[in-house]
Amino acid sequence: MNINLFLIINFIIGFISDILLNKLSYYNFMKLNTLRGYFEDKTLLEAALYAGITVYIIVGVISILFKLMYKRYLPNTKQEYIIYLLITFVIGYIADYIIYWINIFPKLDLYYEEVGIGLWGGFAILFSVLLSLGINKFK
Repeated sequence: MNINLFLIINFIIGFISDILLNKLSYYNFMKLNTLRGYFEDKTLLEAALYAGITVYIIVGVISILFKLMYKRYLPNTKQEYIIYLLITFVIGYIADYIIYWINIFPKLDLYYEEVGIGLWGGFAILFSVLLSLGINKFK
């Protein structure tokens, strides 16, 4: 898969996922209601755009790091997939900390207080990358 297409697919997944999170934030499901304050002062599309851009940037960093090790942006072998996914989780985890510390997205304090910093950011990026890789595999 072309790296640009891969990044665009990740952007779309981040965009759509954020819309789903926005809708789920009205319910007390897995503490997603703690996201409500973040979504209240943004339109549905504005928040989704921010999420898509964030995912795009983070996956771009992951791909660049992978390229430094393997001379290509995306994995080809089983071992490379494992390495790529490990890098994905770690960078997603670190990115969540950076987002929290720099306060890029104000009004997420309650969410971070309830669920913690790092783990769900790592899982969110891992979800996007796994789905993107799966889309590539079955296209």
